[in-house]
Amino acid sequence: MSTVASLSSARYRQSLLRGVLLVGLVSLLVSGCASNRTGVTREAHIVTPSESVVLPPPGGPAIFKVVTTDYPNAVKQDIWLETTARSVGENKISVIRFTDKGGDGSDARLVDVPFTHVNLTEEALAAWPGSGMAVSPYYVQNDYGAFGYAIAKPANGDTCIYAWQRIDPTLKPSGMVDRGTIVVRLQMCRQNTTEERLLEIMYNLRLNTVVFPPGKVTHRIGRGAPIRPLGVEGFAEVIETGAPVRPAASRPAAPARPALPVVPAGAPIVPSPGAGGAGPIVPSPSTGPASGPSVPRPPSNGV
Repeated sequence: MSTVASLSSARYRQSLLRGVLLVGLVSLLVSGCASNRTGVTREAHIVTPSESVVLPPPGGPAIFKVVTTDYPNAVKQDIWLETTARSVGENKISVIRFTDKGGDGSDARLVDVPFTHVNLTEEALAAWPGSGMAVSPYYVQNDYGAFGYAIAKPANGDTCIYAWQRIDPTLKPSGMVDRGTIVVRLQMCRQNTTEERLLEIMYNLRLNTVVFPPGKVTHRIGRGAPIRPLGVEGFAEVIETGAPVRPAASRPAAPARPALPVVPAGAPIVPSPGAGGAGPIVPSPSTGPASGPSVPRPPSNGV
């Protein structure tokens, strides 16, 4: 009986141990699945304007809606802006904030593509089709560094801008980007405005996020003071604004000038009575001898 009891006790302990191991294995699997969920891209969802990565200037344009997509290594946002433009397109700020290195496209991580591998001219034309975008040749920079832009002035009275900027606060010693990169694109059209006013939006954009979590970013990310396209003649436009065509004011018709008589070749020009000093004056016959050659009289015969 003792042998049977010991065998039953051993079997009970083995089954209990198997149960404990099975519960632990299931727990590990569940926790592993939960941790892997953070590596899956979250579908686009709407957040409040206060959660936007980039904020427009206080004076506008106002934020209409913010759509966010979360990636394992980045946050992508489309910040929709109010507009009164007539051009076909979308007024928005597109921004990507990388919290880690960019992926290679083989997983859910967002790929970090530098501007040198992007056709920005085609992007500008696609943002505002048929508007005639022209890329600015001027070097400009805001508080976060250099940026580029293109301008269009379609016939409907809009002035349009497409601007792009890459902010790299953290670099490796080799110069390669490590993490913390922020990529900004602005596309906007407005009625009754100028290039200078649209460009000021890029100078007054402000980041609303920690650039390099969990560390602190330096207080001065930019490369120096803002640089605007200013020359000796003031603001340099990419597309010069033509002066408006105004109808000429009606003027009284000028009095017709009398036709000049045809003078034979070689004849002296005699001025009209009212003209003074208009040409050489031919003296009358009564003028003194100093006015011309003296002609002697015929000899007198005493009669």
